[in-house]
Order: sequence, then C-alpha cells, then structure tokens
Amino acid sequence: MVFKNIRLKKCKNETTKGETSKGQTSKGQTSKGLGDTNAMTESSIAYHCINFLKSEEIKKEMSAIINPIMDYFLKQIHIYLYFFLFFIFISFVLHLGVLFLLLKYNIRFKKLYNKLNKLQL
Repeated sequence: MVFKNIRLKKCKNETTKGETSKGQTSKGQTSKGLGDTNAMTESSIAYHCINFLKSEEIKKEMSAIINPIMDYFLKQIHIYLYFFLFFIFISFVLHLGVLFLLLKYNIRFKKLYNKLNKLQL
C-alpha cells in the first residue's frame, strides 16, 4: 500500500505541474500519458501481489510447504552446525587467553618502564 501511495502521489504531482486540461504541457507539446499508466499498473500489480501474499491462507500453505523442507535440511546439516559452534567457542576462549596474556605483559612492561625512567632521572 505504501508503494501505491508513493506512485500515485508522484503521478499526481507530474500531471499538476506540467500538463494543462487538454493534455498539453505548458510549452505547448503534447504529453505521453503512457508512462503514467504503466507506473500505476505496476503499482497496482505489486499491491495485489503483496496483498495476496499477506492473506492467512497463503501463509498457512507456504508454511506447510517450507516446514518439511527446513526439517530435512536441518537434519542433514545438524552435525556441521555443532562443529561450527564448537570451533566458534574454542576461538572465543583462545582470543580471551591472548587478551589476558597481553594485559599481563602490558602491566609488567609498564612497571619495567617506570623503573627505568626513575633510574635515568
């Protein structure tokens, strides 16, 4: 519905700005109304398709078709999903360990740097 309103507003603005009542533009040239009707037809087709897909009957039928396909697909790849999650978890733990090691050596480096600065002064 939003697309139809946008297209209709656009078409109305074009006709009010450039055309006179006899189908001629302000410069005296005849306008082609073919583009405006195509825009409105495309809009109405899109509007009807969207409304068709929003109906409860179609939603139920699509769900009845897609659910068995998704169940089969998930049964086939569930072991790979477990491996994927396992490797993600291991990667997280390793990155966390690296972060702690960096923080540990950063603190030691700061202490050493402060001692050297005190000796130089």
